[in-house]
Amino acid sequence: MRAWLRPAVPAVAGEPPVPSLFDTSAGSVRPAECTGDGRVGLYVCGITPYDATHLGHASTYLAFDTLQRVWLDRGYDVAYVQNVTDVDDPLLERAAATGVDWRDLAAEQVELFRTDMEALRILPPDSYVGVTEVVDEVAAAVAELVRRGTAYPVATPDGAEAGA
Repeated sequence: MRAWLRPAVPAVAGEPPVPSLFDTSAGSVRPAECTGDGRVGLYVCGITPYDATHLGHASTYLAFDTLQRVWLDRGYDVAYVQNVTDVDDPLLERAAATGVDWRDLAAEQVELFRTDMEALRILPPDSYVGVTEVVDEVAAAVAELVRRGTAYPVATPDGAEAGA
């Protein structure tokens, strides 16, 4: 899936700050800095494209944009991945209610999101992945988690066991 155009990122004078984030595993605020070879990874859950983007979306991506820019200013090599949940119940329900093919609705809303992110000068992800592009990989990963005993099947609304 295509992301949006990357704006120019100006150099910032002075020593860049070390950002701090809440670490849920530690239960405290900790420095978010690279401790290894200068590479950091950033994965951000993307939109479910069934309606127009809004300020809540913008604030999420602005926060991660700020983190990425600080890391870039610190000289880190940032690998940024963002997904698009381009098949999900809210999307399918909206498409059915409006009489629009769900794929067309998703494509329309993803394009609107791209336009909004460009207008806000948000840095795009290096890899922008639609769920529909990786369904087989996701299914294989879930099956592996079930095999390891770190996930389990649940009943679906129609009474069938998921993954069966």
